[in-house]
Amino acid sequence: MGTASNSSVPTVLMIEDHDDTACLVRFILERHGYAVRHAPDGRNATHLTETSEPPDLILLDISLPSLSGLEVLCAIRSTPEWQRVPIIMLTANGRPESIVEATTLGATEYLKKPFSPEHLLRTVASFIPKPSTQPTPEVAQP
Repeated sequence: MGTASNSSVPTVLMIEDHDDTACLVRFILERHGYAVRHAPDGRNATHLTETSEPPDLILLDISLPSLSGLEVLCAIRSTPEWQRVPIIMLTANGRPESIVEATTLGATEYLKKPFSPEHLLRTVASFIPKPSTQPTPEVAQP
């Protein structure tokens, strides 16, 4: 189902400049079986759209260094291979006009910081399947 790879582990690209938030989101998602890639700014994120396979989902902040999240959103939506990737805006910017602008530009969902881990996980899982968090049985070595 995912666009990122043939792997069974769904990949989330997190575009977030605050280290504390990035570490928290990575911890939450990886603990629940998602693979997380991180871009710390807008330029890094747009570079990924030009050089890598699309992820299964993108978490995107609006306030980013070098390029705003809205500029990154436009770049993603103008890249054919990335156009169908769900994009969840995860931002402290809750201004109604920002929400309208983001959804008009192609954001799939809009979550305001601070967020609860449960709400983040439910929202992510509504767009990509929740991976199995069960450990795989070990095969006995002869």
